[in-house]
Amino acid sequence: MHCKANDWIEHSAFGLGRVSEDRGDRLDIQFINSGTKTILKTAELKPAQSPPDFKFPREKGKSRIPQLKVERPPRQPRLDFDYHVFCFLNHFAEGFDGQGFDIAERKDKGLAASVLKNELGKDAFDGLLRDGHYAEVCAVAKTVLQGTNLVFRIEKAKFVDGIDNAANQERFANALYDLLYGSAEMEQRFTKFCVLLSEMRASTWPMATYYQFLATDGRWMFMKPSIMKRMAESLKISLNYAAEPNWPTYTKLQELADRVELELQSRGLKPRSRIDVQGFIWTCIQIEGGNYDKGE
Repeated sequence: MHCKANDWIEHSAFGLGRVSEDRGDRLDIQFINSGTKTILKTAELKPAQSPPDFKFPREKGKSRIPQLKVERPPRQPRLDFDYHVFCFLNHFAEGFDGQGFDIAERKDKGLAASVLKNELGKDAFDGLLRDGHYAEVCAVAKTVLQGTNLVFRIEKAKFVDGIDNAANQERFANALYDLLYGSAEMEQRFTKFCVLLSEMRASTWPMATYYQFLATDGRWMFMKPSIMKRMAESLKISLNYAAEPNWPTYTKLQELADRVELELQSRGLKPRSRIDVQGFIWTCIQIEGGNYDKGE
């Protein structure tokens, strides 16, 4: 549907509205009952008639005094999930099924996950702990960590310093085993692992969530705070965020991942696993901000 400024339209979810600005692929529309929203031109819009004698509140008492035009700063992209999807598909036209996404976002995480599962699978991990090979566990953990760019270099360095310390190796090996395979509730296992990271001065959200993210193919979501907070804002979900890793925020992160996956599926996009969901969140937010492909 072709629209221009001041055209009236009808949206299935937001009702009647008037186009206020055409921004290329999107329209700014002021809806009578839903406020101003940015809608992709691909959305289902129908032409409509202006309601009789209706004026938006901002039009009442409008000054007739000419106003000087002031140059405004560039607009920040609106926090809108449809726009996130647009950014993602504009970069990865074939979505999750294309080679581009596989190479850019899935392959390195898949390889790192394979190393973790092969070298520190439950049976192999049991044997290493039984034989006291704690340094070997730490060596595998470092290899897995270096296999992706999910964690910033400075965070990796602090963590590696911690597990290179022989005094920490047995404790880390046991804490990692409990995190991945322990019989206690995840809250207890996660909290115990975070305490150890804090004692090693390596307590950050990426480090606290990295290994179980890979070990479960993303079923336990990875936390990159700035990215996840922006995605949560776009879906109007509260993360109850705190800088120090904690269980309440971690559970909210899982709810956010559930919601993102549902939103993707409702738009015909089919991630193969939650690792793909994380890849979508990272890429669309970075693309939206003009920061994708600029490294860490």
